[in-house]
Amino acid sequence: MKKRTISLMLAVVLVMACLTGCGGPSAGESSNTSAAQQRVWKLSHMRAEGTDNDNLAHEFADNVMGQIDGLQIDIYANNQLGDYTVVQEAVGLGEVELALASMSNGVDPTLSVQIAPYLVTNWDEAQEFYNSTDGVIYEYIRERLVEQNIKLLAVIPKYFGAIMTTEEAQNIDDPTGNKGVKIRVPQMNSFESFASSIGFQTTPLPSSDAFTALQTHVVDGFCGGGTESYWNDYREIVKYVYCMRTHMENHWLYMSMDTWNSLSADEQAIITQAAKDLESSAFDLAMSNEEKFNNLFEENGVPVYVPSDEVVETYKEYVRTNVWPQIASEYGEVWDQITAAIKD
Repeated sequence: MKKRTISLMLAVVLVMACLTGCGGPSAGESSNTSAAQQRVWKLSHMRAEGTDNDNLAHEFADNVMGQIDGLQIDIYANNQLGDYTVVQEAVGLGEVELALASMSNGVDPTLSVQIAPYLVTNWDEAQEFYNSTDGVIYEYIRERLVEQNIKLLAVIPKYFGAIMTTEEAQNIDDPTGNKGVKIRVPQMNSFESFASSIGFQTTPLPSSDAFTALQTHVVDGFCGGGTESYWNDYREIVKYVYCMRTHMENHWLYMSMDTWNSLSADEQAIITQAAKDLESSAFDLAMSNEEKFNNLFEENGVPVYVPSDEVVETYKEYVRTNVWPQIASEYGEVWDQITAAIKD
């Protein structure tokens, strides 16, 4: 009898232990906290781990997770979820919650207006026309992305466009002069018209083919990037860099509209402020990077041509007069609105 009683007591203890270990939330845990803990978001970006974009992505994620209990944001660097065109579509479908990436014009060709040549030529102008509070270019991108079920959160400036070559360009101070170099341009009418107009021979190529084309001398230069991207991707073969401020290159922070609409008003406010904070950091970083990457090239023995304000102004006026009329149809009705605001 005594052995049976002890056995029963041990059985009860074991059952209670199992119930305690396998039970649901304790009395102090709310069902809301449990639900929040189930939220896991994916944030995709284009650059390798440890790069500026990766650091910015972590800065944003840490800021948001520190204020929204139970939210986990997993960061996928270096196009792990697909290139920016694939990810943009996935965000619109709600399959990826967040992205920090270039803007794809695959669905809406007019979105390429944000990289039109010589819209802006200095950082004051860039902040005025691209900022997420009242920038005319930002507002257009935001409105168009709504149609793709995407909520735009912030602009992440990267650099002003430069041209890099493996052969020295000629007549670089003169927008009408023959440069004597064949360069790769993005597969867009705007870039081909622009580069041809200022004296370069052009070959439209996807960026994925550019390195091989440069190695094999199919082309002897590259247009469409900036010193930051050239240093990271092409520094082994770059011989000359010309900082002509050809266009403003930005990445964009955006999220699924479905995810945005699922948030409370307080959570939306947290996301909005975190995005504003990130945008401010990104502008400061981009401005400091301009000198940083120029110096890195020069330390590596690569001459970096930085034109005077007068030369930039000459290029700007020449391109606006001779190239803008050729590319206006590429952007639709918004072109007149944006160019009028920029000229005022």
